[in-house]
Amino acid sequence: MAITLYKAPNCIRCRITHEFMDARGITYDSYDLDADKDIVNGFYRANRKFLHRNETGVEFPMFHDDDGDVVLQGTGVIIAYLLSGKALGDAGAVSESKMLHGWISGLNVSKVPAGEEDHFVELITALAKGGLQVVIDTDGRNSALLERLINTGCLTRVRLNIPGPAAVYPAAVGGEAPSKEDLGKTIALVRGFKDNVIRLYLEPIAQADGTLAWLSPADAALAGKMVAEACGDMMLPFGIQATAEAVKGIEPLANLLPYRSKVRSALPKTDIIKGE
Repeated sequence: MAITLYKAPNCIRCRITHEFMDARGITYDSYDLDADKDIVNGFYRANRKFLHRNETGVEFPMFHDDDGDVVLQGTGVIIAYLLSGKALGDAGAVSESKMLHGWISGLNVSKVPAGEEDHFVELITALAKGGLQVVIDTDGRNSALLERLINTGCLTRVRLNIPGPAAVYPAAVGGEAPSKEDLGKTIALVRGFKDNVIRLYLEPIAQADGTLAWLSPADAALAGKMVAEACGDMMLPFGIQATAEAVKGIEPLANLLPYRSKVRSALPKTDIIKGE
């Protein structure tokens, strides 16, 4: 690897990344936005199609590996690449963090490929020990790895995101639905974690004809039934929330009341979640 890291001053994510690389003896060149403004801005302009901005501006650190001309951005994504190549990123286990100000998300335990569990735990440990508050997402699969992560003491928040009933899992998350036992164990683990979210999380789902569609309220009812049967507790506190991100090709989902009404037939303590 011929690696270059582009940093910003007083950036906790940049510090975590370069400390991770230093600790493992990874050789790299480094440029700082203060001292090397023209170089850093030049890299951003040349690679803008691969990079993103958030509400505070360009996300740092940025990363370039000459081997394969790999351009990456964000601490979680970069460290995942250094640990496992493209395995964690391509599987969707690690993606862009949507959280700022000392928090990091984009980490999905249910999408960790077999054989990458140790790398994922190493990643989470590095992020937490570096000073970030780590949010882990799960869709009910891979409860054993979730339990392992909780036992490290490195997690701040755990979110269980149910995409719908078992039948929609392949299209919604790219894998088969969890078994009743795996989902039941996941619910118990998440419910026992101090800062937790257990919700039906609505995102547009790709259809067989290539279009996007929202989960129907009737399918939401089936999802609620699946959750109730897995945990054996109709009084489980349960939320419903739709993604706030605009998705091209489909109108936002404005009214969640029909979903709440349907899900309450299985889980009476279901409420709509507003905000994050």
